[in-house]
Amino acid sequence: MKSILLCLLLLVLINVSQAQDRIALLRDTTRLGISPQALQQRYPQALNRITERPGSMTLSQNGAFSTKARQYFNAVDTTYRKFTRFMDERRKRIPVQGLYVETQEYVNADGTYDQVLCHFLTDTLSSEQELACLTLLAEWYTANPFPLKTKAGFWRQSHTQLGTPKQKRKIIRGPGTINTIAAARQTNRPDTVKVLAFNHLDLVTIPDVVYRFPNLEELDLSTNQLTQLPARLTHDLPRLQQLSVLRNDIPDDSVFFTKNKHLTALNLQGNKLTRIPSSVRLNRKLESLWMGNNELSELNTKPLHRLRRLNDLNLYNAGLNRLPATIKRLRHLTVLDLYYNKLKTLPKQLGKLKRLDQLALAYNDLTELPPALANLKRLRQLYAHHNRISQLPPAFTRLRNLQKLDLGNNWITVAPPVLANLPVLSDLDMTGNNLQEFPTVLFSIKPLKRVYLGSNPLFGQEAMSSPYAPQIRQLQARQTEVFY
Repeated sequence: MKSILLCLLLLVLINVSQAQDRIALLRDTTRLGISPQALQQRYPQALNRITERPGSMTLSQNGAFSTKARQYFNAVDTTYRKFTRFMDERRKRIPVQGLYVETQEYVNADGTYDQVLCHFLTDTLSSEQELACLTLLAEWYTANPFPLKTKAGFWRQSHTQLGTPKQKRKIIRGPGTINTIAAARQTNRPDTVKVLAFNHLDLVTIPDVVYRFPNLEELDLSTNQLTQLPARLTHDLPRLQQLSVLRNDIPDDSVFFTKNKHLTALNLQGNKLTRIPSSVRLNRKLESLWMGNNELSELNTKPLHRLRRLNDLNLYNAGLNRLPATIKRLRHLTVLDLYYNKLKTLPKQLGKLKRLDQLALAYNDLTELPPALANLKRLRQLYAHHNRISQLPPAFTRLRNLQKLDLGNNWITVAPPVLANLPVLSDLDMTGNNLQEFPTVLFSIKPLKRVYLGSNPLFGQEAMSSPYAPQIRQLQARQTEVFY
């Protein structure tokens, strides 16, 4: 068994070593015999741009993705999200948090990386720190080929950040608020303290001094190194209403609560959770639950079924690729945030959330919105930008309370006719689509106050000198702001 493990370890080291041969510093190319000029002649650029007129950019035809730019941008966005999560999971190995790196990536036809040239935007790295960064980048590029294949490969330039720079600690001030452990120990009036802000203190455990305050209502433990949330918090703090453990290291089976009726807001974002902790159900009066920036393998809604006051559920960047039919059990939700997930479809049961006021579906892989969403008759705000949606269901005429609709950066070529039948729509965003003709349906939306049409083929900054200027003026005459 030991020999097998040693062989596996040796294979990993060989793979990383080979990858590091392909990951190099830009300044070392001459010494290594690498020619960026030769590489750029061998590979076409991902997207070449030329300027036709002042303020107007168009794509030239010799870029690898000139005819499918939107797919390319979606792939870049997906890659960036994965890269951020990859580095966050290895943040303890990053020698300088928040370090910016510029890269030239030369990509083979199958998406694997032939060569990556790096330039760190600092002069203060030691050789050991540079090696640590290059090793991490080698791991990334080996395990994560570019998600789109091409005929002849391509090259691209990019810049990104390794890890997150340590933020300046936010000090909360006001009566009944304490920001340091020393002050918490020294106060002789613990009964007057309502807020403890112990954020950014590098805590690995919750200090016992927290339990001195019987009237504590808000506890902020964000951006520490906690690995457990003990049941004592809800048992010994009988007035605690808001609890945040944002950006810690809490894994599954390490979140504990006692049955209570006082906790109303819980922030578990940015931990190491793969599911909603079962003990969340014991917070019987919980109104707001934030689970984003975890890696949920699936959305098990069972711990939430009896939380009849839960109205705000945040699943931002939670790694979800599907929503279960049991989402219909969360009937009291008014806000549902599903930004930055991997959803390709939505279940029709989402239409059962009759109290929903705000639905955020942006930055997913949706190609359509289900007609069942038309049952959300209280819906006022719908954010569906950065997907692959090309039309809206005719049933959306039943969204009689929809005021804000964001369809930016989708695949819309003709403005959805159903827009004319939304009686209170005042804010419409269709930025970054593929509109081929002016959306005359806008003239039928009487309450429209703002419309965003930029980054479409219709026009650029020269819109008021284009053939569409009369339509723009007509909308403006109706007190509609037009952004192009």
